[in-house]
Amino acid sequence: MDPSLLQGVERNPDAAAGRLMQRANNRDGLPEIAIGICFLTVAFLVWLEVAFQPGSFAYRASWWGMLLLLSPMIAASPWAIKSVRRRFLIERVGYVELKPVPRKRSILVIVIAFVTAGVTAWAAHRGALPPASWLLAGIGIAGGLLMAYAGRLPRFVVGGVVMAAVGIALGFSRVTLEIGSLILYGSMGMLSLVSGCVVFLHFMRMPHEDA
Repeated sequence: MDPSLLQGVERNPDAAAGRLMQRANNRDGLPEIAIGICFLTVAFLVWLEVAFQPGSFAYRASWWGMLLLLSPMIAASPWAIKSVRRRFLIERVGYVELKPVPRKRSILVIVIAFVTAGVTAWAAHRGALPPASWLLAGIGIAGGLLMAYAGRLPRFVVGGVVMAAVGIALGFSRVTLEIGSLILYGSMGMLSLVSGCVVFLHFMRMPHEDA
């Protein structure tokens, strides 16, 4: 075990346990793969908006997808990861029953996601969004901070820095919001997906006793 973690156990057992659980949760790369799939889904929906004329079926499908598809995907990601681990990886990761997230908190997260998506769609339709440069830079910085904070591992910190840098660069480039969002979510989705797959393949090649 990492000596720093041993020292942490002595100083603050709860915080050390949280870090250990975080490492265990991210050691197989599945959370990164899930994030990559969600980001690439956003990029695909934005591409529909860019590639097709307003009012077309594909253009309308992109808005409905933003409203009705993304929130359930994000909410179902933890369940999907747990199901894959229990069905295919239980011999390597073992069985751990985490403390369930309170139902009120889960409902609140889902409601916030739906409301945010709805308000963003309405604001874009009415032309009431802030300048694209502000939005792209803000999305990149906020997403990068969230990625680094949630992952707590070097590869997540690097990914967070890259996302913030891409968002800021797109903000200064003066591209449209649609093109900028396509580049941001597409590039970060591919980065997260590739990183998760590399970690997963490395994890699967490890001896069982080291996994």
